[in-house]
Amino acid sequence: MKFIHLADAHLADKSSFNNDMGSIIRKKSWESFHNIFMANTDVDFALIAGDLFERLYFSPKDFDKLFDIFKNFGKDIYYVSGNHDYFDDYNTIFLNNKPNNLHIFTEENLSLFEKENLRVYGLSYKDRIYKNDFPYDLILDNKFFNILLVHGDISPNPTNYLDLDPLKLNKIAFDYIALGHIHKASNINNIYYPGSIEPHDFTDIYDYGYIRYDDGKINHIDSSLLSFNSLDIYPNDFKSEAEILDFINQKLSDKINFLRINLKEESEIDYKNLEKKINAEYVEINEAYDKDLFNLGDLYPNSLLSKFDKQFKNADDQISMLARQVGLEAILRSKK
Repeated sequence: MKFIHLADAHLADKSSFNNDMGSIIRKKSWESFHNIFMANTDVDFALIAGDLFERLYFSPKDFDKLFDIFKNFGKDIYYVSGNHDYFDDYNTIFLNNKPNNLHIFTEENLSLFEKENLRVYGLSYKDRIYKNDFPYDLILDNKFFNILLVHGDISPNPTNYLDLDPLKLNKIAFDYIALGHIHKASNINNIYYPGSIEPHDFTDIYDYGYIRYDDGKINHIDSSLLSFNSLDIYPNDFKSEAEILDFINQKLSDKINFLRINLKEESEIDYKNLEKKINAEYVEINEAYDKDLFNLGDLYPNSLLSKFDKQFKNADDQISMLARQVGLEAILRSKK
């Protein structure tokens, strides 16, 4: 048996970036989604564990585009909704015009699709929150390969989503549990999160893609086209602008890079010029230091601040500069 498991594609998602950058992210998410299905036409079926699209921004044209991908894939697709693509009257066009190979769990209560030796159990959201309890008293028929497909949260704390207990789930003895909702790939025993197919902003710093199951062998495939990177830069640790540029470009991937540079100290480097040479689609430069601390010794020449600051006059390494900043802040806090 071979199948793929993906979740949290968030197709047509609204971006926090400007229109041009947001358009790139949306376009690449679609391309990534298409690539996953076209690269796996040899599997028996696919599982989609919710948050397939953003229902507020998903148009009839988007549905047509999605259905074309599914039709070209040709194999069975089992799909549950999550808290971003939940089912209500808005989804009528989606349900009425779906391709025959797309099998949708439309109810909040657990139900199943059966084909030959396979049973896929699933449930879907009807709103942004899911209040029902999961039926842990379920008894499986072990003549089938039993899969659970849901969009839920394995968490010790109550949430507004489907709260799942991994110990109770394991006792039911599913052969594979396919979850969505958490954008980071992870697993507990046979409970799997594939993560999102693509990162969307600078909070997304993990590996992205999908899971492929090949006759018991499970691999997470990093198929993402985008990469978000955040780098702390201490300019005085480098001898030249070229050295900084080298360091930054070596940290970037061969994907479409979105880069945030956090400058940790003041320097004379022309970052606007540097920005043009960085191998990234988007570069954001932040001055992540307290500018007011750098001239305090000169402003108060006969003070404790000045005497302390002189100890670091010729120091330009990262540890010394950090010690200087911490010391100046401590003196300021004790000025009373």
